[in-house]
Parts: sequence; structure tokens; C-alpha cells
Amino acid sequence: MYSFYIDTDEIRSFMNELIKKDTFDKFEVRSCDITTFVTYNIDCRLNREWYGSDTTRFFCKWEELRPYVYNIIKGSKKPKSMKIVMAIGEKAAAKIHPNGKACFINIVFEEERVAVVTGTAQIEFSLDKSLDAAWDDKVKEIFKKLGITQNTY
Repeated sequence: MYSFYIDTDEIRSFMNELIKKDTFDKFEVRSCDITTFVTYNIDCRLNREWYGSDTTRFFCKWEELRPYVYNIIKGSKKPKSMKIVMAIGEKAAAKIHPNGKACFINIVFEEERVAVVTGTAQIEFSLDKSLDAAWDDKVKEIFKKLGITQNTY
């Protein structure tokens, strides 16, 4: 598990990457909670009956949810809080590590601060932390490419 926070002066740039650009579009979204004048709790599991046999996925992609999130938070006031749990699925996780079932990025915006925390799920239980290390390195690389400073706790 790797955790860091984003500098206050870089939050706008990061939120632009998250909300307005396609940077995270291929990630699955497991959950999304946004508090503005009300709290929105979005369960990101796909309603497979609605899709019929057109999908084998269980979760929506960020590219599908992003426009809705943008509509919820746009305006003159910032949201009070926001938590988004994103993941890469089993096939992509297996490319990171053979024991990878899923790899997560948790993004929490609260009280003018953005925290990012990684996590992983294993196919078979193991005390070996090489899956965590491989995913953490990948996330560090993503944020470095974005020019976002990673301030560890």
C-alpha cells in the first residue's frame, strides 16, 4: 500500500486530469461518493440486465461515469468531499503480477486536500508483497508523468 497527498497548488491540475481529460478513462470504478448540497453514493456495478448480453463487465469505466461526476460537481462551489475507488481488472492486474486479481487507486478529496491510496487483491493469499510493490511503482509512474508531486505521510 502506497499513500500520498497532492500539494494544494496542484489540486486544480490533478482534478482537471481526473474530471476533464481521459487520463483515467480505462479504469473501472468500484464506487464513487460525492458530497455537495446532498450526498451522492454511486454503486458502480453495471446493471447487466440493461445491457443484455452486450457486456461481460461487472463495473463501469471512468469514461462512462466521468460526465455524470462532472455535472454533479460543476459550479462555483467545490464539493465538500469526494471519494472515488478505481481499479484495473483481473486481466490488467495479471500483467502487473501473476498473483494480481485487482489493483486499486483510492482518491479522496476532503477539506481542500486530495489523498491517494493504493491497494491490491490477490488471486491466492500470500505474504509476498511483490504485487503491492509492482502496483505502487506503476501508480508512482502515472502521477510522475502527470507532473503531480507525491507527498508521502
